[in-house]
Amino acid sequence: MPIQTVAETKAATDRKLAADRKAADEKKAAADRKAAAEKKAAADRKAAAEKKAAADRKAATEKKAAADRRAAADKKAAADRKAAAEKKAAADRKAAAEKKAAADRKAASVRRSSSQGKTISKSEQKRKEKNELLTVSVYLNTRIVIGVVAVGFLASSVLFAAVTLIAR
Repeated sequence: MPIQTVAETKAATDRKLAADRKAADEKKAAADRKAAAEKKAAADRKAAAEKKAAADRKAATEKKAAADRRAAADKKAAADRKAAAEKKAAADRKAAAEKKAAADRKAASVRRSSSQGKTISKSEQKRKEKNELLTVSVYLNTRIVIGVVAVGFLASSVLFAAVTLIAR
């Protein structure tokens, strides 16, 4: 084996150092590329998550708007039905009033014709005009009703408190 000179040894050492530096630089560049790729992937995932969240918010908003439109349509339909029912009830009341007025006119004409031939006492007139079978009057003692409601409220409050304490 030949003996190496100092210059050759130094040159070999320099080449080795240069190769080591080059390998370290390549390793650092690979690590930088990997970090950049990971950073880009994380940014892509974040953007996709934000895009999905925005789409979900938009879908929820659209769903709520559709529900509001449906509720408004239902409310309008209910109001229309109520108005139609009220109109029909008014027409029925008017027809009943007209029928009653016609019956009253007929009864008045009958009374006039009968009064010409025969005198009727007031009690007989009342009996003829009366078309009720029975009249009932109901009186309500509000103090008793309020007392019963108050006792019921207090009892329900106590029972509710007991159930919540037991549930704990």
